[in-house]
Amino acid sequence: MAGRALAVAFGVPVQDVEVVAEGSDSGGRDRRRVVRWGCRRVGGDVSWVLDVCAGPEVVDLPGSRVLGRGLAGALGRPVLFEGAVRSSRPGAYWAATPAGRTGRVRLYGPGEVAGREGFVLGAAELPIPQLPHVPVDFDYEVIGDAAGCRGLAGTLRVVVEALRECCPGAELELRGSLAGEGADRYSDIDLRWTVPAERFAYCVTRVGDRLDAVLPVLSARSDPDAWRTPDRRLLFFFFRGGSLFRRLDLEIRAAGPGPVGAAPPGGGWPVPVSALANALGAVKAVRRGRSAAEIRGLLDRAFARLGSADRATGRWAEDVVRLVDTAEQADPRAPAVRALAARIRYLVAVEFR
Repeated sequence: MAGRALAVAFGVPVQDVEVVAEGSDSGGRDRRRVVRWGCRRVGGDVSWVLDVCAGPEVVDLPGSRVLGRGLAGALGRPVLFEGAVRSSRPGAYWAATPAGRTGRVRLYGPGEVAGREGFVLGAAELPIPQLPHVPVDFDYEVIGDAAGCRGLAGTLRVVVEALRECCPGAELELRGSLAGEGADRYSDIDLRWTVPAERFAYCVTRVGDRLDAVLPVLSARSDPDAWRTPDRRLLFFFFRGGSLFRRLDLEIRAAGPGPVGAAPPGGGWPVPVSALANALGAVKAVRRGRSAAEIRGLLDRAFARLGSADRATGRWAEDVVRLVDTAEQADPRAPAVRALAARIRYLVAVEFR
């Protein structure tokens, strides 16, 4: 089964895949095989170590995530693999489950954990049914490293702890770029929070207060596109401290057989705050090298939302500052508007210098 999964991943016939078991005679190998994989048995939470080697005939090498998922599905057991970008922290791996989910794990080698023999999984971002004893938690420091922002680890930890206190036992998982390997210093904190159906309304109603108690909330918004869905809400939070790039995008879902209580739809951002969010999005887009059309669209839509005839000129720093000024003038007495406007002006001065 593993040979077939490797053949699919590498795009070669299954007969071109050779399995080399530990202790086998290397002289008996068929050097004409395009893909060879060796396996050796180990102990602890890891049963086998696989070494995969592809010949020069394979032009389009599959990524480690594709291989991990393919092997996990074929073998019906979790597979650990190294990410495309190696972490500087020892033992930082990814796990793929037979169901096709992936998440970060921390792996300790033999002798590194007292009282345990062989390899030991210290924690995993997602539940691994075949290893129920492995605690489920985020590897905060590795996530922060991947995004190139040490401050992210602390912010994420505080957010997660607040959500777990609000609804113990609910499932939390990363979404968006932080869930994969495309995170950067401009990445939002995207989380999916799956709560029991009977707790859904309570969590939607109380989460803002819970977060505000540990990370003072500057502004919050509920996505109107989710209001029509009785078991889902999408909330956005700007915090007063830390980087504006660390906005929390929190998807709340109800799960389980119980009835879903009626949850309030929540409120949208005031128009000036919404326009300032576009200004921040434009800063991110410029720094990420996005197209001029995408950046212009963010700015022009915000100007139009404010009722302004102004439009972007392509001088992005000046455009963003003009948009910020226009948004602040629309509601100059609103504390959230003034605070966001001042912080975005500062970002422009730092990011566009």
